[in-house]
Amino acid sequence: MATKILLTIDHTDDTSWKKALPIALEQAKFYGAELHTVEVIPEIIQLPNLPANYGAGAKEFVRKAVQAILDQGNASDVPVHIKEGSVYREILKLAHKDGFDMIVIASAKGDFPNYEIGPNLARVVRNAHCTVMVIRD
Repeated sequence: MATKILLTIDHTDDTSWKKALPIALEQAKFYGAELHTVEVIPEIIQLPNLPANYGAGAKEFVRKAVQAILDQGNASDVPVHIKEGSVYREILKLAHKDGFDMIVIASAKGDFPNYEIGPNLARVVRNAHCTVMVIRD
């Protein structure tokens, strides 16, 4: 039984949420669970030729994009977590730290030999402390 469900979203790839969001909402309703979303943006490395505030506003931009996706999917009240760093590490850290007992993550179209299992998905499945539901396209 799930009490807290974490849905991963990539606002730049609609395959990460088109099928997964309705299924995550359905699972949350079925279990009476809290549903949260997370998007991880790559850590911005400060290079000498970039201004000190390079990347400022990135988290807020991504938060608005994710909120628009949730609004479109009738899930406006779902809390949004925006993390920065390694995708799989940040998903796993959040899931563990905040006591999520299910992670919903969509597979991606890929080439042989990975097909639909990319490196982040594989690492989340392999290392998660909780159930991981993989939504295939």
